[in-house]
Amino acid sequence: MKRFLVPVLTGTVVLFVLGFMLYVVLLGSFYESNLGSATGVLREVPVPWAMVVAHVGLASVLTYVLVHAGVSSAGAGLRVGTVFGLLFGIAVAFDLFAVTNWSTVTVAFVEPFVTATRLALASAAIGWALGRDLP
Repeated sequence: MKRFLVPVLTGTVVLFVLGFMLYVVLLGSFYESNLGSATGVLREVPVPWAMVVAHVGLASVLTYVLVHAGVSSAGAGLRVGTVFGLLFGIAVAFDLFAVTNWSTVTVAFVEPFVTATRLALASAAIGWALGRDLP
């Protein structure tokens, strides 16, 4: 259990920090300027407990994938996480674009690369944690 829990917690922290840095600090104005015609869909302040649940869930998915891919180092985690993140980002971004009006097509083309970056770095941290000998 500890072999799974420590990587999940490591990934959760990295996803949270990177999410803030990428989506708020670095790209916040990009996303704001590329909102679609839907109004009132973004919360003024995110729901903290739901954000924690989402990050733990995503870190758990990444850890599961990395364990089954035999990852035990940061480098291997980075490689697997980059491919997984890009494919996952393409699927989610274009699915949301296809069925909602919350953003422009520009976001659908940019988001997979943002997701790939975030998941690659989180997967590197998870891979590092998986490679550690835990007592």
